[in-house]
Amino acid sequence: MTTQQSSNSKAPVINEREFLLERVFKAPKALVFTAFTEPEHLAKWWAPRPYTIPICNINLRVGGKWHYCMQSPEGERHWALAIYEEINSPDSLAYTSTFSDELGNPTNFVPEQHATVVFREVDGSTKLSISYRFESAEALQATIQMGMIEGLSMTLDNNLPDLLAEMQS
Repeated sequence: MTTQQSSNSKAPVINEREFLLERVFKAPKALVFTAFTEPEHLAKWWAPRPYTIPICNINLRVGGKWHYCMQSPEGERHWALAIYEEINSPDSLAYTSTFSDELGNPTNFVPEQHATVVFREVDGSTKLSISYRFESAEALQATIQMGMIEGLSMTLDNNLPDLLAEMQS
């Protein structure tokens, strides 16, 4: 069951090498930031359903790693690695990410992407802006074709609102 914790989803803004997703959540900024930075919370919402995240490790510092495993219902595992470039708690995060193996070695299965996540308080809610920048228009298109925007939208529209409601109760 999905709560109505976020605003209606808006279409992504896509330009030549970047896309932007924005949502508003009825939750304090610090709580939304926590949902993005603590492994026990990220593991509950980051994967689009019916995928799960059985392993999620975070070293939240500049140069630190976020390494996690996304698992399909059939047991197929997909690993990803992000390196934090900037952390301004609770206002923003920036990191680069790509797919990896279970040891954290990049596999280059998907193009490296640079993510910037911004948390802004707006009328007692939190406006979340996530942008992903790619090295080329071709890399962006490959990622779009892989379904990244749809998967991220699913997690932002369904999973994250559910988690935020649970964290606030």
